[in-house]
Amino acid sequence: MLEKRKFVRFKAPAYCKCLKVGANADVSGMCKDMSMGGVKIIFDRGRDIKEDIVLEVFILLPDKTVKSVGKIVWVKEYDDKKEAGIKFINISDTYKEDIYGYIFKYYREEVTRHWWDA
Repeated sequence: MLEKRKFVRFKAPAYCKCLKVGANADVSGMCKDMSMGGVKIIFDRGRDIKEDIVLEVFILLPDKTVKSVGKIVWVKEYDDKKEAGIKFINISDTYKEDIYGYIFKYYREEVTRHWWDA
């Protein structure tokens, strides 16, 4: 299968809050994995999550909150949850560095695993 991602994803969970751009709809979830280019978020099954929705994404890291704008590029539905892949369409380089720093500090084994798998 052809890999379409530009950045490696790391299993580094974090709480997140999403707001639909142009609406007051709050959609909270849990980041399952993340990269400097996007996140995979787990939502409750009942949430109105569809492809092509643009969200403000707030990832709650221990030291700070990372803010970005992202677009839902895929959604998978399960019996009890939905998973969505969100591609960042607007995120500062500083916040990308904050994501990498979080992964490296708290999930160093993930970084090491990816180095050796390459």
